[in-house]
Amino acid sequence: QNAPWLNDRLPLTLFPDHYTVTLRPVLEMDVATSTYYFHGSSSVRYLCNVSTDYVIMHSNNELTYNTPVTIKDNAGNDFPIESVNFVAINEYIVIKTTSPCEAGKMYTMFADDFTGELGDDLTGIYRSEYKNEAGVNRVIAISQMETTGARHTFPCFDEPAFKATFDFTLYHRSDQGFYAVANMPPIMFQTEMIDTVLWNSTTFDTTYVMSTYLLAVTVSDFLYEPATSTAGVQTYIYARPETIKNNEGVFAAENWGLVLYRETLLLFDENISSVHDKYSITQVIGHELGHQWFGNLVTCAWWNEIWLNEGFASYVQYIAVDGVKPEYKPWEIFIIDDLQIALSADAYSNSHPLVHPEGRFSSITYSKVRQPSICSVKTNKWPFAQGASFLRMVQSFLGETTFTGALKKYLNDQAFSTGTHDILFQHWIDVTSANGLTFPYPLQNVFECWSLQMGYPLISVTRITPNTIRLTQEYFLIDPNDSPVDTPGSLTYNIWGWEQYCLINIEYFINSRYQWYVPFTYRGVSEFGSTTITTEWMGLTPTSEYWFPVIFPSTLQEIPVENRAQLVDDIFALSRSGRIDISLALDLATYMVNEDEYIPWQTFLDAMTYCEYMLGASPIYGDFSKYILDLVVPSIYADLGWDDSNTSDSALITRYCALIDRYCALIDRYCEAIDAACTYGNQDCIDNAVMLFDQWRNDTTTIISSTYRTDVFCTAIREGGLAEWDFAWEQYLLSQNAQFQSSLRYGLSCSKDAWVLNRYLEYAMDPTKVRKQDIQNTFSYIARQEYGKYTAWAFAMNNWDRVINQYVVSMF
Repeated sequence: QNAPWLNDRLPLTLFPDHYTVTLRPVLEMDVATSTYYFHGSSSVRYLCNVSTDYVIMHSNNELTYNTPVTIKDNAGNDFPIESVNFVAINEYIVIKTTSPCEAGKMYTMFADDFTGELGDDLTGIYRSEYKNEAGVNRVIAISQMETTGARHTFPCFDEPAFKATFDFTLYHRSDQGFYAVANMPPIMFQTEMIDTVLWNSTTFDTTYVMSTYLLAVTVSDFLYEPATSTAGVQTYIYARPETIKNNEGVFAAENWGLVLYRETLLLFDENISSVHDKYSITQVIGHELGHQWFGNLVTCAWWNEIWLNEGFASYVQYIAVDGVKPEYKPWEIFIIDDLQIALSADAYSNSHPLVHPEGRFSSITYSKVRQPSICSVKTNKWPFAQGASFLRMVQSFLGETTFTGALKKYLNDQAFSTGTHDILFQHWIDVTSANGLTFPYPLQNVFECWSLQMGYPLISVTRITPNTIRLTQEYFLIDPNDSPVDTPGSLTYNIWGWEQYCLINIEYFINSRYQWYVPFTYRGVSEFGSTTITTEWMGLTPTSEYWFPVIFPSTLQEIPVENRAQLVDDIFALSRSGRIDISLALDLATYMVNEDEYIPWQTFLDAMTYCEYMLGASPIYGDFSKYILDLVVPSIYADLGWDDSNTSDSALITRYCALIDRYCALIDRYCEAIDAACTYGNQDCIDNAVMLFDQWRNDTTTIISSTYRTDVFCTAIREGGLAEWDFAWEQYLLSQNAQFQSSLRYGLSCSKDAWVLNRYLEYAMDPTKVRKQDIQNTFSYIARQEYGKYTAWAFAMNNWDRVINQYVVSMF
């Protein structure tokens, strides 16, 4: 029972030092087996840290070893092997040597000839296909090693903390127009005849010290566009030949190694892409740029701290966007794209802490990483959103100088190694002390309260007298019938129940932005007064930098836009939790008719999604729809309309499509609910969408503005019938632009006919019709629709095994 191969984590007896890997993906199907294959060889030099007679590393059972593995000592002498076995459940290759290795010495394991399937499962090295402009199907090889893909490609120590350097050689067929790209620049090119076929090989320079999941290789016929950054870094952007020519001017991202993107998140075409696409591209490039430091240079020691990679990269992406496109107002977008997602996700008893306890790593979010075959660390945005929200809050109360200074030291001290929350927190504490800053509580406890336990407090503010307010806090759960789990994290309830109060002078609080350090107790009360209070309202989270909701007084005069958005989010969250009546929330939201900023509107419409789900089949849905339209029609719709000729890259227009889309959907259901008695100009939206769709249908060279193209497709298909759907599907198959295809995939999900949606789901399961990496989004699009959610659910239940086999985690 104590055998090391039964442990789902690698033993700490051996540490890799350097790999040499050669891969030869064959991009033609083997006729005899109807399968694609790759061939490979590898060696790994490792340090014997603790004397042992077992060499244990990862090797997926899909790898076939055509010759026996061998081991040599550092002098090049054979190191005899007694047996080789495979442990499928942990994906181990277990080599028993006749004598133990000597601690402190180097050894090398050789796997001279192995074969693996070049599948289409987006794991390890895999194949992808596309049709070029001539309609010819092209097969390429690409890789996705995170989180456990490397072991599908070659035998290795496939955990993030086991870093090493790598030498890679890739074979490719130049007669087929293919060439190879990897993490490092090429240093040698050769040709070799293999089985009567002439192959080229490209050998790449030795990598930096890095984790296996960061390896990236491609063999393709893509063209490239070179660019040089202002810092002198040479960059090449590779893409399909027919797309690269339309995308000059957007390739200016520095990178370390080879960064892989979806086309929709890298390529911008002025004729097809929308402002929202431009924002997404800018944001994702910023995110991946952040990973060069947080994730690549310093890596989380284990996946339970994935926030050290993803939270930091998500935080950095807003800094990057703010640096190049401040007109996008990225820190306002942060509120709805990350902060509100973190609040929503963390308001349930089945949430998890930011630092996930390893013993509870099998939560619904993290799919049990201890079973690598179903490892799926980044199945949603929780680590991204929670991590970024935590970092934004820490930056706010430590100050930019201390926060950034500590991060620079953290990166320098941990470069080419790993990080943990304890190491990061200690750097913040050390630099805070060095800068002469003091706080009323130990910073370690502050950080741990927010990172080692799940959930967050609700702060209630009550004015007791004209000069006195009371602050209370409690553990917030969105479900009034829910209760916190017994072990909310690696901390115990002792910390949740600390009876410590932070008494603050209000005048100092207002003038100096002094912060109340929650959550030292989730059931505390503080009362304090001041003779200087003259305002009718007080913003206790001045710019929505803090990860907790606050109940404010009712007046909304002169509240900053960030707080207006957060107030809308808080008031509807409080109504869902039963703390206030929904009528109060709906009444407060009537101010939206005078709102002209994007983030409060998006927050409000997101909140209405839950109401739609709850009221969709109720007799009062007509009244609810009218309530929405009475706010939307005379304000945002009247201001925006359908003329986007003067739109700029503002934050409002960035998500213009979402506003129009929700408006059209509500009009459609409102018409049904009250027998087509459409008021407040609501029919105008449907009429315009159908008109634009018909114009495009009659002449496909007609350009529908990318601002609302998706919404035109959705509305016209929902209002139309089979002919509209089939035409859109035909155009999807013909299109060569990924962003245009994405708009069509969403529009196709808007049909009211269950049989059409079932046919669409069947199409989505066919990788010759919908690319495998697009299955997840397509399924999600259908499930979002009122007419599609039950169809999608029934399809999933009736085809569970097929869906699980096809449903893969999307990559950036």
